[in-house]
Amino acid sequence: MPPRSRNRKPAADDRRPGRSLKQDFSSPSPSDQRLAGVYPSIARRLAAMVYEALIVTAILLGAAFLFVGAATGELHGGVRLTFQLYLLLILGAYFVWCWHKGRTLAMRAWKLRVVRPDGGPLSMWQALLRFVLAALTLGGGVVGAIALWKQHDLIGAWLAVGVGLFSLAWALLDRDDQFLHDRLAGTRVVLVKEPRKSKP
Repeated sequence: MPPRSRNRKPAADDRRPGRSLKQDFSSPSPSDQRLAGVYPSIARRLAAMVYEALIVTAILLGAAFLFVGAATGELHGGVRLTFQLYLLLILGAYFVWCWHKGRTLAMRAWKLRVVRPDGGPLSMWQALLRFVLAALTLGGGVVGAIALWKQHDLIGAWLAVGVGLFSLAWALLDRDDQFLHDRLAGTRVVLVKEPRKSKP
């Protein structure tokens, strides 16, 4: 009977119960190794998010102007709820479409692109999942901060802000400097290396 090889690779399900969450996210997978060295810094991503916030504000203001101009009466009850859903739809359409294509306007300015772990483009469903997760974490934190600015004793708002800060702080522990919503959605933000233009 031939001896067993000592260099046997562990099976996919060969995992010990004591393996920690930090170890799970610190060991690069083969797909992540293909993108190694192209992940942007956290500072660059935060700067892009600030720029993105300015663009999103302009988009929402334009959309709100069109809605208020078409609506009759004050924004109360069902009209107000419709207005909020309308803005969420506009915001979702912008992000999902841009992420499906690879990047938003702010990401283009900062030379960033969102991709799958293998480097391929996101499907519409992947882009939608990323939007939902980002809205629940980062978006919820922003809404919570606005609510706390008006009233400081809202427990739900404090929890929302805590979740938003945690999703940002996650990048400090993540092996690829990715925020929590990207890790959960299975997406990666990478740095785009633009080709240099040859001199005439």
